[in-house]
Amino acid sequence: MREPADGWLERDGIGLHYLEWQADTDSHDVRPVLLLHGLSSNAHYWDRVAAHLPGHRLIALDQRGHGLTGRAPRCPAVPEGFDMERLVADAVHVIQELALERPLLVGHSWGATVGLELAAHLGDRASGLVFIDGPVQSAANLFSWDDAQRFMQPPLPRYSAFEQARDDCRRDFAGAWAEDLEPFVMARLMQEGTAYVLTLTAPVRLALLRGLYDSPLDQLWSMLQIPGAALLARQGPAAVMARREGGARMLAQVAPQIEVKWFDTPHDIPLFLPDAIAAEIARLSDSEPAAAQQLQQ
Repeated sequence: MREPADGWLERDGIGLHYLEWQADTDSHDVRPVLLLHGLSSNAHYWDRVAAHLPGHRLIALDQRGHGLTGRAPRCPAVPEGFDMERLVADAVHVIQELALERPLLVGHSWGATVGLELAAHLGDRASGLVFIDGPVQSAANLFSWDDAQRFMQPPLPRYSAFEQARDDCRRDFAGAWAEDLEPFVMARLMQEGTAYVLTLTAPVRLALLRGLYDSPLDQLWSMLQIPGAALLARQGPAAVMARREGGARMLAQVAPQIEVKWFDTPHDIPLFLPDAIAAEIARLSDSEPAAAQQLQQ
């Protein structure tokens, strides 16, 4: 597996950390790819996918409250420092500073929502969107904020040792776990006294969830003018599956250029089927000129 390089960018006193995998060829026909992880995750989430994309330049951002980005003493204020507008501005800053020309945007879960918001903001300055098992429909249209908090904000874990955190992830990713995920586990954690806690604290998580809840996803899809794919997991609780299926039907109506594909895995498709996710990324980044031309016709 090729190893990424660590990078840092400054924005408004916040150090934005990212991982970069350089392409192993000089091809100019392949778009750069910006990777956006989900809640309680980090840039190392994409390690497995990156291993299947040697010909691509990949940038995986540690978003605010995650990984190495914005840890004390330079954390933004809660909640205003974690609103959706700032998350999108962070990503725009990365795109500009690293000269990512018309990147393909790829997001998973909460990061898929950030990717959709970013795609709507950039317009044709992005080449496409890969939306991986995020909420397709606006949450505010489905349930109240009080209800949302009850199932979106569970108690956060506290570990006495790294091995305990690793075992927790092994259970969460049963069927996909291997030792190559240990850098991902370590990047999720910070020490608090003698304990290990998630980098993502409860107040920050709540602020980010509020931005997710308020995101007008239904409107954003109808604004989208770039090709893309919505990659959805078939496994999950019945209520979640019903929302995914309803979202897929909505996409067919409001964003027909977004191809919906289903995968027989749990929510973390990139960990279970990294080769399949990489193939979708390669398809959209390699064929972007043809896909864009078809969309304009």
